[in-house]
Amino acid sequence: MHARRTGIPALCFGMVMLIPLFYLPVGAVLLQAFRTPEGTWSAGELFSRLSSAYTWRIARFTVTQAFFSTLGSVLIGLPGAYLISHREFRGKNLLRSVSTIPFVLPPILVVLGFVIFYGNQGFLNRALMNLFSLQRPPLRIMYSFFAIVLAHSFYNFPIILRSVGTRWESLSNHYEQAAYSLGAKPLRVFFTVTLPRLMPALISSSSLVFLFCFTSFAVILVLGGGPRFTTLEVEIYRQARTSLDMSSASVFALISLVFTFTLLLFYNRLSRTSVSREPGGRSTSVFRPCSSPLSRAAVFLYICFALLFLLAPLVSVMLRSFQAQTHRAGDVVWTLQWYTQLFSRTGGSLMGAAASAVLQSLTIALVTSAAAAPLALLFSYGTARMSYRGSSVMEVILMLPMMVSSIILGLGYVLTARTVRANPHMLIVLAHMVITLPFIYRITVPAAREAYRSYAPAAYSLGAKPLRTFLDIELPLIKKSLLTGAVFVFALSMGEFNAALILSDASIQTIPILMYRLIGAYNFFGACALGTILMICCAAAFYLFDRSSSGGLA
Repeated sequence: MHARRTGIPALCFGMVMLIPLFYLPVGAVLLQAFRTPEGTWSAGELFSRLSSAYTWRIARFTVTQAFFSTLGSVLIGLPGAYLISHREFRGKNLLRSVSTIPFVLPPILVVLGFVIFYGNQGFLNRALMNLFSLQRPPLRIMYSFFAIVLAHSFYNFPIILRSVGTRWESLSNHYEQAAYSLGAKPLRVFFTVTLPRLMPALISSSSLVFLFCFTSFAVILVLGGGPRFTTLEVEIYRQARTSLDMSSASVFALISLVFTFTLLLFYNRLSRTSVSREPGGRSTSVFRPCSSPLSRAAVFLYICFALLFLLAPLVSVMLRSFQAQTHRAGDVVWTLQWYTQLFSRTGGSLMGAAASAVLQSLTIALVTSAAAAPLALLFSYGTARMSYRGSSVMEVILMLPMMVSSIILGLGYVLTARTVRANPHMLIVLAHMVITLPFIYRITVPAAREAYRSYAPAAYSLGAKPLRTFLDIELPLIKKSLLTGAVFVFALSMGEFNAALILSDASIQTIPILMYRLIGAYNFFGACALGTILMICCAAAFYLFDRSSSGGLA
């Protein structure tokens, strides 16, 4: 009991820091929804917005695009889930590895890749025009509803592939074998036996994809192409930064929060169901080789499609960064001029700002990692010493920042900064710290629990004090996970776009913000060069992440 009480001060200190950094800004957003532009308290603005046809048009489109994006993710991810759970084939590990790419990519980089690959003058259209001798691009999907759905499907289908594939792999095949013995056809067995058993995992992962698409910002902002394709998150940004109407922005934020909290409650309930074990326990599923020509062809086509779908936009960004046109409609030549212009003043105000953007992004990411790691360690230390029920409650409290979009958090910081003078760079660091805290906490807390339960009681029984036990025994065991989480935080902060955009002013120029401004100026070559630099930074960070996970940095 004495050992468990040592975790209470750590949790209290952590909450003292988290409350003003997260709960107060979100509370400020909710309260602002009940304030009029004149500064008085009234629910009139809220009811006026709720009764507006414009508001519900935006809400309907937000739900509609999230639904079709989720459907696209399921249709793409489900065949891959079957392959990795039932088939043995060359390239299986490659498919697993490549499917993690969207998880580590900044959204603005995904958007740029889609513009470069699927755009009217993109690589895909140019290839089709050369192949079929066409005069005009055959695919005109940019700045359309289909472009939004396609980008979201690319970004999220690995969630379906991995979640459903893991569940499918653990299922016993006794029921399917019994159905086959009774004469059922494979398709009927899938829909009547397999699919109902997969449904909890499928609905759980789909609800998570739906939530990500619902709160998507960068994809809608760039690929939406205007007010016609506006979601709640984009409208929050436009009301706050363009119209300077904080009350209206807060009303849209309140509507978004109601939706997201409902979705998350639904997801949490389903996620508990999806991990439940079936009677009989052990899986008897067997990995079968792809022996028939038809199955080998199907696997080959799916892998080619997945690799093209996942890698082509990113490769296009890198290739385009080394290209230039001799004139507006001239030939494309290979060059390093965009990299030269990025780090010199000869490329104009935007291109010449790349050195400052890289430096600011690196500084913000490093400071964010240095700030988030000790806070996550405090919470992990305290949570490890709590009872099961207490630790469950604490985990819910610490996971709440994942439930609130970074646009809403940024809006909360804008509102609170009115009363507290703060440097915009500091606000971005604090916002990034709150956004990434759940990730580093989830990485660190299992190691903290294991270290405390396995070794701390023996140290206490030998007379060691809690502080010495922690420093000499627990911290060395937690260190690797903490470093892994810190590297993960660094990579997330480098590519974070939403909160940085709403909090930035003329003095702030991070890599994602500068990429967005270059895209807005139609300087896609320069944006690709900067995007390649961002990919290198993220790749380096996740290389360290993989090394630390495997013990290379322990």
